[in-house]
Order: sequence, then structure tokens, then C-alpha cells
Amino acid sequence: MTLKTTNIQIPLVATIITLLAIGVLVKLGFWQLERAEEKQQLFADYESQQTSEAKPLSSIKDLNEDQHRFTYVSVSGQFQSTPVLLLDNKILDSTVGYNVMGFFQPEARQLPIQLVNLGWIPAPKLRSDIPEIDLPKGNLTLTAYVYFPSQNELTQNSFEYATNNDSVRIQEASPNALSKEFNLTPRSHLLLLETPKDIGWQRDWEPQVMKPEKHYGYATQWFSLAVACLVIFVIAVIKLNKQSKKEEETQ
Repeated sequence: MTLKTTNIQIPLVATIITLLAIGVLVKLGFWQLERAEEKQQLFADYESQQTSEAKPLSSIKDLNEDQHRFTYVSVSGQFQSTPVLLLDNKILDSTVGYNVMGFFQPEARQLPIQLVNLGWIPAPKLRSDIPEIDLPKGNLTLTAYVYFPSQNELTQNSFEYATNNDSVRIQEASPNALSKEFNLTPRSHLLLLETPKDIGWQRDWEPQVMKPEKHYGYATQWFSLAVACLVIFVIAVIKLNKQSKKEEETQ
């Protein structure tokens, strides 16, 4: 079926399909632009804290992601010796390992126990081996970044307790799920250890996400495909009308 506007014929079905395709491609392009802006803000929040002085954690009320993402804080207290949490499938320099996490009891009694990520260790060769880790002992003053992990609804957080030590292998750093498992006050954040430098393990807390530049690149690709669809459609309509005109002239 075709629509005829004056002497121009436009195929109806092809037009509808082309418009739908262009609409989807343009929507995907804008979605990538939104993702780029989100990532840009994420990196900006992190960078803004690099030159900030640590705020006492006890001075911050109502911690929330909108206002306190990557806020640089200080807190004094000591680590509980157990349990030691090992966040699974963390890759550094193409090597699979774990992020070591522990529970930190602040001196300030108004603060609940804090979940602290102390850095990365390589995994043993055998999957069945769960590393035995000793957390730092004694009274410590930590500086750390407040981090709000994304909550993946599709991930089923499991707790694999080692039989020969106090380590627990987990699949997701979900503060609420961990709080529930270990009977702690619910929370939505954890702390990424910065100092002291001589405790913990290898760490680099720059956001491990796709850079904004890649999202801009993907957006350009989607918009380019939308333009290509439009150009192909216009060329096809021109050819269709030229062919129709030739047929009319030969009759």
C-alpha cells in the first residue's frame, strides 16, 4: 500500500516501520546520553572528595546517596575479628580475586557497626579454598569513602561459610542483606578504606564503571543509525517514484 501526495508516492508500511525504527534508535541515543551524565556526576563526586578533609562520620546525620556519595569521612574504633567477608569475582589486572570486608565497631556509641571494604586480594587456585584472613587489630582511626552499592535485584546473595576458618564468601555487597544475615542495624552504605595505608590490601576506589566517553560514543552510534535509516528510506522513496514515473511515461 502506498500514500500519494500530489505526484509523490510513499509506501505506508515501509514508512511506519522506518518511523518506529528511528524512534527506537533516537530513544536509545538519548538513554546513552543520560547514562553519560550519570557517570560524569559519579566521577565528579569522587574527584571532589580527593582534596577534602575527612568529616567525622558521627557528624553526618541521615546518610543518603543523593547527598553523601563518596563523602570522605573519619571514624575511630576497632574491627571485629569475625566474620571476614570475601566479596567474590573481583578482577584486578586480569586476575580474579576477592574484596576483603569486615565489621568495624566505632567508639562513638551513636554509630552502628560499619561495614568496611579493606581492598583486594587474589583468589586461590582452587575454588574450594576460601582464604583465611586476619583483620587489623587494636584501636584505629580510619578515613574512608562512603559508598552506596547498586542493588541488583537479579542477584541472589549467598553466604558460603568456610569450614576451616571464619571467612564467608558472598556474591554481592548488599549492606541491607548483610545486616540482616548478621543481625545488624540495616543500612544502605559501606565504607571504602583509604587510611591507614599500612593496613588492608590493594585498593583503588575510582568508580569501576563505564566511562562517560563510551556512553557518548554509543549515543553517537545510535543517532547515526537513525540518520542512516532516514537516508535509506528517502533514497528508496526517490527510486520508487522514479521507477513509477518511467512506467507512466512508457504507457
